Amino acid sequence: MWLDSINLKMDRVASLTFFRVLKRSQLQIFPLIVVGAVFLCILNLPLQNFSVIISDPLRTVLEDIVNGTYGVAALVLLCSMSYNFGVMHNKNGSGEYASPNLFVVIALSCFFILHGDINFATFSEIASLGKGIAQAFFVASLSSYLLHKFIELRLRVPVSGAGYDLFSREVLALIPACVAVILIFALLKKLMLMAGFTNFHELKQHLILLAVNFTDSEFLNGLLYTVSSQLLWFFGAHGPNTLSFFDSALFAKNMDFNMAAIHAGSVPPHILTKGFLDCFTMVGGSGLTLSLIIAILLKGSDSGVRRISMFALLVCIFNVNEPLLFGIPLILNPIYAIPFILTPVLTYCIAYAVTLAGLVPVITNAVHWTTPALLNVYQATGSWSGVLLQLFVLAVGVGAYMPFVVIFDRVVKKQYEQGMSEVLTAARRTGEYNGYKCLGLPGFEGFVARSLAHDLVNAIRHEEQLYMVYQPQVDVEAGRIIGAEALLRWKHPSYGHISPEVVVALAEDMNCIDQLSYFVLRESCSQLSVWHERFGKDFFVSVNFTPSLFADEKLDEKVISCLRAAQVPANCLEIEITESIAMTSSDRELENLNRLRERGVCISIDDFGMGHTSLRYLRELPIDKVKIDRSLTFGSLNDVNKHIVSSILELCRNINMKVVVEGVEEPEQLEQLREMGGSCFQGYYFSRPLPGEECMCFMGNWGCGKFDQLQTYSPKELGWI
Repeated sequence: MWLDSINLKMDRVASLTFFRVLKRSQLQIFPLIVVGAVFLCILNLPLQNFSVIISDPLRTVLEDIVNGTYGVAALVLLCSMSYNFGVMHNKNGSGEYASPNLFVVIALSCFFILHGDINFATFSEIASLGKGIAQAFFVASLSSYLLHKFIELRLRVPVSGAGYDLFSREVLALIPACVAVILIFALLKKLMLMAGFTNFHELKQHLILLAVNFTDSEFLNGLLYTVSSQLLWFFGAHGPNTLSFFDSALFAKNMDFNMAAIHAGSVPPHILTKGFLDCFTMVGGSGLTLSLIIAILLKGSDSGVRRISMFALLVCIFNVNEPLLFGIPLILNPIYAIPFILTPVLTYCIAYAVTLAGLVPVITNAVHWTTPALLNVYQATGSWSGVLLQLFVLAVGVGAYMPFVVIFDRVVKKQYEQGMSEVLTAARRTGEYNGYKCLGLPGFEGFVARSLAHDLVNAIRHEEQLYMVYQPQVDVEAGRIIGAEALLRWKHPSYGHISPEVVVALAEDMNCIDQLSYFVLRESCSQLSVWHERFGKDFFVSVNFTPSLFADEKLDEKVISCLRAAQVPANCLEIEITESIAMTSSDRELENLNRLRERGVCISIDDFGMGHTSLRYLRELPIDKVKIDRSLTFGSLNDVNKHIVSSILELCRNINMKVVVEGVEEPEQLEQLREMGGSCFQGYYFSRPLPGEECMCFMGNWGCGKFDQLQTYSPKELGWI
């Protein structure tokens, strides 16, 4: 119950715009962090004489890579955050569109106003991961919020009738809002100077020194350092770097006293050293993140987070945890706030008590900070008891993180479902967003669409994860199954079944809809060949063709080639076209339809009755069959739908055209449609869409009259709609 309560609260917090932008922005700089972390580890490998092994030119190259990644990470995060705030400003419908790039420009200006070094002599400090992250968070958040509010308040220049260059008009209109934000940051800088601080970094350090003071208790000093370091990391400041004065004023001196005591043959007096904290509170990096990675790999269900954790593990072994901090992310993540801050505090108290009790030796050997876990504590203590203690605190950390891993997975899954719902809505719309049906969507749903699109292209290329199901079409008058409609399904390895509407929309956005259509055709023909061997050659399969296929002048040759490869007669293939093709057929499309018909392929109009197809097209186009749309027949038929369906059935009877009624799910519905003159039906009343082998069993049972062994399911139960 307590997990559910925390889950609900964390879900509400994580859904706030600020945290959504924060997570998205940190993920966007994740590749930069990973590259920097790998080369930072290489530069600091804990090997004797490693600095002698690599040449100076190679070291220079490695340092340049680290400087080009870690060295500019804060500036990249600033741009990413402000851009995403701009996207969210437009998405939330604030009444006035503003280019997200404008948010970036204003944030950069405010960032350097606060820094104040016009010669950029200290640029490497404020742009780097170690010292500039906190300033990047602060400036991006405040400048974007202020710009958003000023735009909402209509602080703008009236520029109606200002010319034809609409982009210039847009920028001109927002100049007052931009100036107001910059002036506020200039005022903040003035207040800082009046207080005696030349830049944001000095102010931050001063505030930390005010909050953190040494005590007379060694235990409390270590506890204060651990809590402060974790809080600083959580809010985006590099904890150990910011609290470096602890090292010089306390940890280093304690280590010197211990080493002197060893040389003198006496007992080392100090438990608290930098090595002690590295071995028992920062295993894998700040936050005991090696425990978090183990917890995710043991309990986590989200494949994306697990992959990030596996990447992070490669460098986390060497106590570099930035890929995990920015990959999940952990910084300002409300879900992981409690374990990230308190787990190191708990393990610090345990390790201090065990060492104080004399069960583990005091650390007297300095160990390089990138020395891997277990090895570092053995070298530092010279004892296997130290190794056992480190294993114990790792286990404590895993136990502390596990419940929050479960909560995080639930929240991530819910966010995905919300994003997927938006993608499905976009796929069903007729219009486009930024030139795409789904890929142009802003915000998180855009990320969902682009991620799925990438995976779909790979699935089509390798012909995996995609498979066909077939829904039988039944002639109730003849008492037999006459054919089946082929339907594409995509079972994503992480997200399960993806709606067919989304699959088609993404394929169209990625310009691979034709490849997908030919995949469907090949698979359907291959399955039909198997059915023919058992049931004879009077059975057909219908396949949906997209409008783009009919622009191919060699369409008929490709279709016939698929039929020949499967040894299937042309008259056993039925191609379903949409009403849009019927209404807007160009000469080439009409020619393709005629050529296919001449070769024996049957043509049907799908979802008939939903568009504006003129009835004369039924005579002018090479159409063999119409399929009445399920929206007209679904559920109970009202008077209007009855009249429409009855009219279509009568018309087709008069012109000797076949009709299939879709969406039949209830026996009462079937009886009504039969009374109107319908005889061929398709729907869940007879069978759900079935994989090829199951469909063959269904047809075999139909012939033997074994319906009592069959089950039907609603579309919602199966997850297809």
